Amino acid sequence: MKKNLVVLLMFVFIFSLAGTAFAAVTGNPFVDVPAKHWSYDAVNKLAVAGIIEGVDGKFNGDKTITRYEMAVIVAKALAKEEKADPEQKALIEKLSVEYKTELQNMGMRLSTVEEKVNRVNFYGYLGLRFDYGKGNAFSSEGIQTEAVHVDTYTTYKINDKSTVVLENVFHNNMRSIGATAGSLLDGMDTASYPNGWNQLAHSVFVNTALDQVKFTVGQFPMIPAYGMVLSSEDFQGSRVKGVKASYGIGQVTATVFSGKTFGLYGLGTEYAEAGKYNLAELDFAVSKKTNIKAAYHDAKTANYGEVGFDTKLTNDLVFEAAAAKNDQDVDNNKSYYAQLKYKQAMFWAVPHSYDLFVGYRKIPANATLNGGSNSDFNGNYTYNVKGAIIGAHYVPDKMVMLTTWYSFGKKIDTNKDQNAFRAQLDFFF
Repeated sequence: MKKNLVVLLMFVFIFSLAGTAFAAVTGNPFVDVPAKHWSYDAVNKLAVAGIIEGVDGKFNGDKTITRYEMAVIVAKALAKEEKADPEQKALIEKLSVEYKTELQNMGMRLSTVEEKVNRVNFYGYLGLRFDYGKGNAFSSEGIQTEAVHVDTYTTYKINDKSTVVLENVFHNNMRSIGATAGSLLDGMDTASYPNGWNQLAHSVFVNTALDQVKFTVGQFPMIPAYGMVLSSEDFQGSRVKGVKASYGIGQVTATVFSGKTFGLYGLGTEYAEAGKYNLAELDFAVSKKTNIKAAYHDAKTANYGEVGFDTKLTNDLVFEAAAAKNDQDVDNNKSYYAQLKYKQAMFWAVPHSYDLFVGYRKIPANATLNGGSNSDFNGNYTYNVKGAIIGAHYVPDKMVMLTTWYSFGKKIDTNKDQNAFRAQLDFFF
């Protein structure tokens, strides 16, 4: 098995070198934005209008820059959005959609962006949640939970290439009703969570670079590929401990990880104990509208393959689908999901923006470590479940987002009904 993994890692690295410049992969913020990308023209127009000045106080239109550098420019444009006319605001919004992942991960308040001023930054979010679940999979009276969740990050910028990050996740069940009541992140009976705050996770890691290879070292959150095998019940990702390296050239980004993961379910790890975990992932930007991702997960007692794609059907409509399978001769070792999303709620930039989504998934316990849900705290309401989910996000104001969704389906192992509703209000800071 180890020999196969080494061969696969070598293949991934060699294949990544074969890529040619085409379109940057949003999974790696340090990939160059191709010279003919529409972003340059948009930024030039904003620069001529005096909305932005570029990196280090200037913008060199003849110089190729990375997605991260472009995101810095877009963030500065967002900070001066009130000075823009309607046409310029439309350009800024289009740019913010293109670089939304980099903007989210920059670790700063976008309303007062000064990327190189402070070495220390503090950011995160506070979530207020209400759950209601009904069905034989829960308890006769169903469940009801009101909870608070806080995820905080403190970053220290050592230099232009290296940053130290400290993350802490806290959770409090303010009220839980039902024999198996939980607010997704606990998923246990209320006796396991007495009154008061519970520290659910912590991370300490360093982001750094060596030439064109980007490294993350330590204990940190991670969502490989489309999150079918390893994801999280919060926005950030499942906790892993080890070393991750990413290298991108042209339209291809290769990522490898070696270490351990704190998986919650499945065959690969034990609850609350770190299990062996290695990863090889390949992301390929087929075009500006379509991406393909594939990953091989080498876990404690099973190996998993994962593949998926996302594509823009129109400017406002995105389709995403993925599947995963482990190599064990057991029942229900395959999983899949598909989702259609209309519009994009941009809490970091655009008040009153929104999106609507609908999806279907089948995520058996044997087909995942703790994956299949990587946003909106879907958590154990979609794990070991086959069924549909429908929901929406709405941004009443900058850095505030309202989320609602309803999932309905059946438990895979028992074929019993499981339905759940979530209303959640998140404040980002």
